[in-house]
Amino acid sequence: MIKFFRHIRQNLLAEGKTGKPALPAGRYFKYAIGEIVLVMIGILLALQINNWNESQKMNKWEHRFLIDLKNELEVNLNQLEEINNRHKSVGNACIELKSLLNTATIKEKSKIDSVYSLTLFQTTFFPTTGVYDSGLSAGKIENIKNDKLKYDIMNLYNHYYKRLVYNGAILDGVIGNIDLDRDQYFDRSSWKLKSWKYIESPEFVLKLDYLYGRNIEYTFLTQENVKEIKRLISSISDELAEND
Repeated sequence: MIKFFRHIRQNLLAEGKTGKPALPAGRYFKYAIGEIVLVMIGILLALQINNWNESQKMNKWEHRFLIDLKNELEVNLNQLEEINNRHKSVGNACIELKSLLNTATIKEKSKIDSVYSLTLFQTTFFPTTGVYDSGLSAGKIENIKNDKLKYDIMNLYNHYYKRLVYNGAILDGVIGNIDLDRDQYFDRSSWKLKSWKYIESPEFVLKLDYLYGRNIEYTFLTQENVKEIKRLISSISDELAEND
């Protein structure tokens, strides 16, 4: 752009329209100001074009990032919904087992074995965060234009996920403590409780209550995360549709 204005100046000089070296001081000053203005216009135009190019690059990055993040969230959602359903089943099994223990006799042992086996199928959630982490490490998430969407993304990954993972670690510890002595009263090969005497013991009931309590809390947190992920997926879809 600056070269373009220089070319105009050279043409004017060639045509003698810029005056001769012996121009009066006033006209020479006007000519110098004109030169400065032309240079400044060239610089401003160049900066504007550069800013436009950078803006286009950022728009393309944001579009690609939101698409990839939506896919990542859908993977996490599918995993979390499966885990949530599994924990609901465990919670229901704990309730049913507790009810059975109030009136059951040794004749109901096979049913107790079956219900107790359902309490073993628990797992905790650890989210996939590769897309978010890459945007964070590149320092580009802050440049997302929709401030509410940006906040919701960061809130999910930095608050909801972290709280769920933290409580998942606690639940893993609860299950681990139970597993330490589970082999003393549960036969994993036959999926049966070994001793009716142990089933009747207060210790067994206490462990069941503890497991149920932690499971209820974890199930609640998984449901909250499922809602938040679904809401964020919907927001991202709206943002992508609006910018297409």
